[in-house]
Amino acid sequence: MNFQKVYAVARREYIARVRNKWFVIITLLFPVLMAAPVFIGSLIQRADVDEVRIAIVDVGTGQASAIQAEFETIESFALTISGSETLSASEYESRRESMRQAVLDEEIDGYVLIEPDEELGIRGRYLARETGNLVILGTLENRVRRVALENYLAGSGLETDRVNALVSWDLETTTISAEGDEDGGFERAYFTTFILAMVLYITVLMAGQQMGNSIIEEKSSRLIELVLGAVTAAEFMAGKILGVLSTALTQLAAWFGLVMLISLYIMPALAIGSDMGDLNIMEFFDAGLLFYFTILFLLGYVFYSVLYAVAASTCSTMEDFQQMAFPLMMPVMLSFFFVFYVITNPAATISRIVSLFPPATPLVMLARINVLRPPLWEIWLGIGLLVLATIAAVWVSAKVFRFTLLMSGKRPSIGTMVRMFRAA
Repeated sequence: MNFQKVYAVARREYIARVRNKWFVIITLLFPVLMAAPVFIGSLIQRADVDEVRIAIVDVGTGQASAIQAEFETIESFALTISGSETLSASEYESRRESMRQAVLDEEIDGYVLIEPDEELGIRGRYLARETGNLVILGTLENRVRRVALENYLAGSGLETDRVNALVSWDLETTTISAEGDEDGGFERAYFTTFILAMVLYITVLMAGQQMGNSIIEEKSSRLIELVLGAVTAAEFMAGKILGVLSTALTQLAAWFGLVMLISLYIMPALAIGSDMGDLNIMEFFDAGLLFYFTILFLLGYVFYSVLYAVAASTCSTMEDFQQMAFPLMMPVMLSFFFVFYVITNPAATISRIVSLFPPATPLVMLARINVLRPPLWEIWLGIGLLVLATIAAVWVSAKVFRFTLLMSGKRPSIGTMVRMFRAA
């Protein structure tokens, strides 16, 4: 094998891929899209209003002054109380339309209606032009609930603050491992596993599609005939694989740089709310996880690219390739969905078995490593089996390439493929 020719093919493949506009778009936008839920979640937690003008209408509970006092302690957004009054049920019915008109005329943004309730003691309702702001609605709800709780506990000797804390506390979690104890648990594992699995899922499919499209275009334009006049099928295949691998490394480096940029500079600069400024994305990912992710990413990238290349070499049109490509997508898709089972059942027997199945190893083993790190021998057994599967795929593809790259017309049947492979 002439390595200079392999390098020439790899260089051409690499340049063609990194200059592709979709490669550039995906590489630049993917980290932004992954960070979008964080920004959206922060926006949801923000009132984002200059002032909220509300009135308090108490229908027979006698708690109007207590609720007003609670509302005056709100600091998460600017709240102005336009008035507070206590009415009977009949008086409220007669005033209801005028209150509604005041809201429509923008004299006030809305009003809180407090009514007696046989079971709860107090029942509240917020009537306003805009009722979709979760921060405003949640804050008003908490203050009314606090008054209702104080009213219920009056004379019992129980502290309202302590009761509120008891009914709203969460069970904290700490993950114990050989590497050390780490606070967090399910939320952290779910977030990081989902992000990394999505990166693997999207890029593996994209790499396979690009590899297949490249070969189909070269076959359709007869360029493949000129290429195979200068290099052997094995050299062509090796160059394609090296080009794909170089593209994957470039993409990984670009993503790592963009994530660091977003984490260290962009997110603090665009921080929305006090909690966002201290958020560092890299705190969610440890060095060991990123190390295994890189290995599984590269192996999965090459493994599926080779399979797509073999499928494309047997096709003459893009329509034929799409039919062949769908079965190749199934292992990746099923593995991605299976990851959600692994997150909650990392030590289950089926999780351990599937993680050692090479087509599923990149995604499933990564999820196991992140949630409940398996023994080293299991991790490296999975990686070793994936390496062997990748080598076998390369070897088989090189055999198939010799006979199918120059084929045109009807796609060969499975029987024909078997006979060609035996002949090789």
